[in-house]
Amino acid sequence: MTFESLFIGFAFVFIQLYASRIISSSNLSTPKWLSLSGGVAIAYVFVYILPTLHEEQSDLGGSLALDSELYFLGLIGLLVYFTIYKLAASKREEAKQTRFYFVQVGFFALYTFMVSYIVFSSDVQVVQAVFYGMAVGLHFIGISHNLWLENKHLYLRYGRFMLAGATLLGAGIGAVGPPSGLYVDAMIAYTSGAMIFNVISKEIPAERNAHLPTFLVSAMTYATLIIGLKALFDW
Repeated sequence: MTFESLFIGFAFVFIQLYASRIISSSNLSTPKWLSLSGGVAIAYVFVYILPTLHEEQSDLGGSLALDSELYFLGLIGLLVYFTIYKLAASKREEAKQTRFYFVQVGFFALYTFMVSYIVFSSDVQVVQAVFYGMAVGLHFIGISHNLWLENKHLYLRYGRFMLAGATLLGAGIGAVGPPSGLYVDAMIAYTSGAMIFNVISKEIPAERNAHLPTFLVSAMTYATLIIGLKALFDW
């Protein structure tokens, strides 16, 4: 385990515990925070996540039946989180809302567990760690903010600790687990699909809540930097 991955793990836990305070106590307005998070996250999806998913599938080659298994798992990840959001919207007015909220948080805890495992098992290095941590950290702020909006009381009392605990568990297992293999590739594919949905549907702010210059500048700046660094360091 490198110092960089350890730092990222603590940063993720801090974000999940205090995301609502980070946004509310910042000098940035909420629309600017969401536009910054959404801009970086959407750039990260297109210049890092999708190429990584393609590379992992290429490494598998044609040894399996479909030659597109990881893309299928990415689709499953997208469909699962679409279903969770859809069910959450339908149950907001029902008596079972509280129970389903824990189901919803549970699925996101699984998601943060897998992301943490990938980070800690891969032991990302210095510059890559900074930019990976920045994108995923902002992504986690967006997720936590949405869960906080769903139910402020339950999120502050239970939800944030469930997410933080899942991050620690993923970090602990990832630190001793293998960095590659079919099940790690499956994690990458599944979380890629989930991230694509969450970013596009939930983190790109609605027009009325968006700060357009922040969104455009953050997306283009992050994308340009990642493309340059990938070429320079052969990520």
